[in-house]
Amino acid sequence: MSNKKISAMSYNEQKEIKPLIEDVIPECLDGDMKKNALDFVAYLRANKMKPVHDRINTWKATCKGKVIFYINLRQTETHQNNRTPFWDGKYWNMRIYLDHMNLYEKQIIDEGMQNLIWDNLNYCKKCVGADGVNKPKLCTKTITVLGKEINNFGCWPLICAHNPDEATINGIKRLLELEKRAREEKAVKK
Repeated sequence: MSNKKISAMSYNEQKEIKPLIEDVIPECLDGDMKKNALDFVAYLRANKMKPVHDRINTWKATCKGKVIFYINLRQTETHQNNRTPFWDGKYWNMRIYLDHMNLYEKQIIDEGMQNLIWDNLNYCKKCVGADGVNKPKLCTKTITVLGKEINNFGCWPLICAHNPDEATINGIKRLLELEKRAREEKAVKK
């Protein structure tokens, strides 16, 4: 194989070799971001939520047949329609799917994690438009998330943490534990 960085490979090249996320993190991140990402991936593996290659510089894990999270790694500046970049330089994010949050809502509130969710709500492309920039919101529904009304939302929220710090990652670990347990308990009851 050439000396080409894995993170710079095309989708087809990455698809062929199915890189481990641990091999790409050092190419894309450094400092605390690198440490936090590697520690988080080690936690995921230890808790049977193995990240597998999904798309270019993107890994996912499933639980009971449905995606529970995605991790994206980036190292370049990206512009949308020649506008302001939505990330600049080194970047990673986690998208967490809390499909059964209603089953552990009380625990989230009791443990004071509601701000973690409210602060990291991510509107879907349907809600904000495909490019996410200056598009009118397509969804006008108001939903309630942990007792707070969220306007102009048309679908269940997705949690997306951008360049998460250690405190955010610890909260996400707890949310993943709660979601994983809820999915497993629901599967047993079927």
